[in-house]
Amino acid sequence: MATRWRLLRCPHTTRSRHFVPRPWRLSHLPPTDRPASRSSPLLSLGVPAYRHFITAQVLSCLCLWTHRTAHVWLAVQLTGGDPLSVALVTSLQFLPMFLSAQGGKLGDRLNKRGLLIASQSLTAAGTLALGVLTWLGAANLFWVCVFAALLGIPAAVDAPTRLALPRELVVPELLASAIGINGIVFQTSRVVGPAIAGVLIASWGVSSGFFAAGVCGVLGLLALASVPKGTTSRGTVRSGESWREALQWIRADAGLVAPIVGGFVVGVCLANLQLALPLILTGIAGAGAASYGALVAMTGVGGAVGAAIGASFRGGAPMGRLHILLAGFALASALVSILPNVVTLAAGVVVAAVFMQAYNTTAISTLQASTPEGGHGRVMGIYVLSYFIWSGAGTPLFGLAASWIGPRAALGTSSALCLLAVTVLALRLRRSSSKSHSPDKGVALK
Repeated sequence: MATRWRLLRCPHTTRSRHFVPRPWRLSHLPPTDRPASRSSPLLSLGVPAYRHFITAQVLSCLCLWTHRTAHVWLAVQLTGGDPLSVALVTSLQFLPMFLSAQGGKLGDRLNKRGLLIASQSLTAAGTLALGVLTWLGAANLFWVCVFAALLGIPAAVDAPTRLALPRELVVPELLASAIGINGIVFQTSRVVGPAIAGVLIASWGVSSGFFAAGVCGVLGLLALASVPKGTTSRGTVRSGESWREALQWIRADAGLVAPIVGGFVVGVCLANLQLALPLILTGIAGAGAASYGALVAMTGVGGAVGAAIGASFRGGAPMGRLHILLAGFALASALVSILPNVVTLAAGVVVAAVFMQAYNTTAISTLQASTPEGGHGRVMGIYVLSYFIWSGAGTPLFGLAASWIGPRAALGTSSALCLLAVTVLALRLRRSSSKSHSPDKGVALK
């Protein structure tokens, strides 16, 4: 493949700053010289603005997972491990994600870089404030719940905006790589963040976990501010336009319908799997908190591998690939429900996480490639909503089913239903596609 190089210059000076490979503006080259459908998942790191963004993403994700771990552990300490109270705090962390569609609309109206700086500032300030309350001994369950809900609001703005921003930083051919690296960072941080929080809490108390998360948030804010202003632009959406317009786009385009409906299926399957794992461990002799921590870590490891696989594909994905990844995740989740011990459970969790994150990376790339200009924030907001809606509202139903028929049977049943949903979705999309390509009845075939 022919590789072109260009000299990037700082927008504020004529002095050269970076010497970066530029193999992707290749529309003028012969087809034999263009990149294949698979490429290195790290190529987007050659873009300086994206490197600043991903550095901010690393620190922000560490802030997120370190804070959430400390937040839940504080609830455990204050309530003596009361399951209802801990479940309430966890639910309140995800409940504001119902606002993600509105957060995506803001991302389309405002400058995404400035919006992320604002949301990250609120997150860091709230985390440090809760750390001060905990350090002073003034934190109680009321304040834990209040901060869980309040800190979820900037997260609802942050999530769709972060997913939409890479499109403004890299060329379309590098978009899958950029989104895949985001997924690798997120999945790796869900392993590293809780580990940092655990060490700090064991050594210096819960407040140290909040302080560490706050420091990561402030450093991430500084890294985000270093993204050059000229690389992102103010949105073109008018105040009268809403996410309902994005719903009309989705209904009219199967390329948008399939990833979002699949995102809901993945969200259901993942939420049920995460809830079932600690319940399954209670029935395994010798399994405890360390075993659960290992399974959570395996989720992050498999997710990082899956993100790298998804990033290796360039451009939007065919529907068949999305359906295969969905079916693989549902089948792997069903397999987890029958595995007998911690070692086999860990292997099953890794496989499930690979399919899960490979689907997420591929689906987001497909949505970005298919969304009309000016609507990426809203479409990403609807995707985030579909992904998390079951975590906020449906997990109590799974908990009730697990109490009736057991966690293994509940997980196996829900995974089978998810697999059935994937099959129905694939058949309906195939039927609608065949209708759209069929000749008109009034035209005679020669």
